[in-house]
Amino acid sequence: MEPFTNQEQLLLLLRCVLLGTGAGLLYDVLRTVRYHFGCGPGATAVLDALFWGLLLCGLFEFHLLFAAGQNRFFAPVGMAGGCVLYLLTLSGAVRAALDLMIGTILQCVCAVGAAAQQLYDRTGLSRLPEKIRIFTKKFAKSSSIFRRKGIK
Repeated sequence: MEPFTNQEQLLLLLRCVLLGTGAGLLYDVLRTVRYHFGCGPGATAVLDALFWGLLLCGLFEFHLLFAAGQNRFFAPVGMAGGCVLYLLTLSGAVRAALDLMIGTILQCVCAVGAAAQQLYDRTGLSRLPEKIRIFTKKFAKSSSIFRRKGIK
């Protein structure tokens, strides 16, 4: 295997910076989702696992394709530098755009849901037909089979 030239190593460093920028962008997207949907500890753990899984897959693929499977000590430094550079410069603008986009989508979904609910209420579809109501009452009662065995 031929060694990388200086120009190829510089190109690899720039690709590392871009990969770090992509990692920062992915972090911002997941952070915005977590903020808007009020995720609890379980969902936060799932989103964190998703972030680290995607990052790990990206790093593995990057090192196989671009670094020819060789360890380059400047690669992690370039990735961290790209992530820090993104978080210090573009993160605020990207998060504002993501907040606006998700907020607009949620408002549209709520408006469509409210309109559908009003249409549903006006047409009288909210009342179950009589046969279905009788059928659901039968299942609402506890069965006599279970009462004999002490199960409620």
